Amino acid sequence: MGSDNAPQVLLNALDELPLPPDVEIVAIGMPEYKGIKRFRYAVATEVIGMDEHPLLALRRKRNASLCVGLRLLKEGAIDAFVSAGNTGALVSSAKMILSTIPGILRPALLALIPTKKNPVAVLDVGANVQAKASHLVQFALIGAAYQKARGIEKPSIGILNIGSEAMKGTSELRLAYHELQMMSLAPFRFVGNIEGKSVFDGDVDVLITDGFTGNVFLKTAEGIASLILDRINAHIPQEELKKLQPELNDLQRHLHYAEYPGALLAGVKGIVIKCHGYSTPRAFANGVIGAVELAREKFTQVLQDKLDFFHLKKKFN
Repeated sequence: MGSDNAPQVLLNALDELPLPPDVEIVAIGMPEYKGIKRFRYAVATEVIGMDEHPLLALRRKRNASLCVGLRLLKEGAIDAFVSAGNTGALVSSAKMILSTIPGILRPALLALIPTKKNPVAVLDVGANVQAKASHLVQFALIGAAYQKARGIEKPSIGILNIGSEAMKGTSELRLAYHELQMMSLAPFRFVGNIEGKSVFDGDVDVLITDGFTGNVFLKTAEGIASLILDRINAHIPQEELKKLQPELNDLQRHLHYAEYPGALLAGVKGIVIKCHGYSTPRAFANGVIGAVELAREKFTQVLQDKLDFFHLKKKFN
């Protein structure tokens, strides 16, 4: 509920999703959508729209679908929660209902973006419009823990900035640069500032920024990727496109945002995936697949363990 797509469109996409037999989808929404064959259903009597003020809406609509879903997650009735609704309301309600992992002041939305090498974890991409240096340092720890959980032993960390020099950017970015540079015991390798044009070279595993800049960067990258794919399809004759189909499929997998499983709200006590409000049904379905994978890996506990280890190591050194 609450996305730009009609609920029935998303339900149809999920109904066609090939899921393992031990995975169950719980659909959460208004009573009129109850009765979909394949899903268990949780009724919500209210919906928070995209144009509503997050905190006001949460006070007035305690039975909104995203509130119902997050309460189910806290109670252990579900293992992960996926939403394409109001970002501000989702972040605020997750902080209130689930609370943050000890040691984390603010959760961040983490998105994987393709590069010439391995995908880079970018955070924050929309949870916090402004971020202090202390928040950016915590984003670095969260991103490092996420990439370590994906098998990268010592992830490299960069700060998204307007230049590579240490004194570039805002006062908070400069302070974050200094703090990260001084963290000799950190579970990552800090490589300094990264310009936007260099991100896709794949030389960093984690890119940290505030939610405003990160969201603009993410959506700009998606727009450019969409433009490239559209121009290819518009200017290459269909008979040639058929010959190039394997290469085009590979390009689509690397460039199209619908192939990536939404953004993880990292730092709260539970697996919460945020998809774009305008996500295609396929993108929303991939968000569900991503949530299943994170739940199987018990990612929240893995993140907590890695953060605890770092703080313990820092305390005794």
